[in-house]
Amino acid sequence: MKTLLFHKRCNTYVEGMMMREQSEIENRMVLKGCKNKKAIIIMILAFILMATHAEGQVKWKPLLKTVEFSQRDFVDTIRVKIESGAVIVPVEIAGRERHLLFDTGAEHGFWFGSQEEWMKPTDVDSAKWRDINNKTGAASVFQIPEMKMGNLRLSNYPVSVGGHLGDYICGRFDGLIGFDLVTKGLSVKLDTKDSLMIVTDRKGFFDEEVKGQPTVKYWLAKPTYPLVYVELPFGSTYMSFDTGAVGHGVDLSNQALVHWLKKEKKRETIDSATQLSDTTLNANIGLYGANADTLVERVVHLPTVQMGSLTIKDAYASSANMSCRIGSALLKQASLIIDSAKKRYVLLPHDGSRDITLNDKTCHSMRLVPSDSTGGVLQAVVRKDSEAYKKGVRTGDLLIEADGIPVVDVCTYTAIRLGKKPGEEIHFLFRSPDGTEKRVAIARTE
Repeated sequence: MKTLLFHKRCNTYVEGMMMREQSEIENRMVLKGCKNKKAIIIMILAFILMATHAEGQVKWKPLLKTVEFSQRDFVDTIRVKIESGAVIVPVEIAGRERHLLFDTGAEHGFWFGSQEEWMKPTDVDSAKWRDINNKTGAASVFQIPEMKMGNLRLSNYPVSVGGHLGDYICGRFDGLIGFDLVTKGLSVKLDTKDSLMIVTDRKGFFDEEVKGQPTVKYWLAKPTYPLVYVELPFGSTYMSFDTGAVGHGVDLSNQALVHWLKKEKKRETIDSATQLSDTTLNANIGLYGANADTLVERVVHLPTVQMGSLTIKDAYASSANMSCRIGSALLKQASLIIDSAKKRYVLLPHDGSRDITLNDKTCHSMRLVPSDSTGGVLQAVVRKDSEAYKKGVRTGDLLIEADGIPVVDVCTYTAIRLGKKPGEEIHFLFRSPDGTEKRVAIARTE
């Protein structure tokens, strides 16, 4: 995000030890070399938030101290919108309703697009950012003088402003609420079953509700950046539980996989779990645009993933990422309580169980990313085992039409896609580099 805002990290790996047992030296080792801070990244086919790196130092702590709440000892319930498990919160700013994604993977707030008249300048002029595609640019920092969220009014909430990702969001939301509000003392329930968000500053307010529910302790690697300890079939690591990774389940990074593949026994486990290995295009859209790089992607089947006392079953993880994380796909099946006082996430599965089964093999098996070709604005990135591949679509094919509508910009396609429910077909017209046209019907996977 173009914002001094979040720090999503590539996480190095702590083998076989629970977080509470680790020494300070070990904690430092976990973070060593982790350079990526969070920036929103969107893979056109499913809004995705990924990592940026701030090259300059931004002093957020003094800015956060100026944030004030209009109430104390309060509880408020807010109706929200749920999209692929992610929570979009309506807020009022300068007399107008705006929409912010509640993003636990974002250290701080972020605003897409350009500066607006109501924004309050800060003494932080700008910070230099490097995005997930290694492109650099500057971000400006402002404060929202007053933001009404339900009955609560927040004063002086800081946000980073800028970047080009607003071109790909297509008005779905205007910015992000970061984890900094949790560290300011707010506990939050994201009720994804009934599309509600409950916000409170009362310690212990959710204690009765969370009894017996799967619980995950989080560790603040930085003042506003939480990590959770995750056990995989071939190793363990710290990850971000990232509600801003819209529609994502378990993501691995190439860095992580390379680390584990150096060990023979782990290599055997990974190789046996690998469903697909292929060279493909970089499908990540960074803060400053797309990149034409190629990379090697593994799709690994994970029968179980242990996150605290929650068991995640039947997950398919891609290594074509810059960080290891668990995304909002979990919240399609469970609500989430964030207990700021006890530093814990509590999952409340909708079916009353203690497990979540993802079964997400087809997730993101075809993505559409910007193209610099004059023949089309979007091009396909296709996995070899996907429905699209079986029907003849290949990486690099240009999207010409969707449901008979010419795709002349990103938002045209986004509107068509979001108008479909998962499982419903979209009728595509693709054109290959040699001019061959392909008409195929492909179901939306998320």
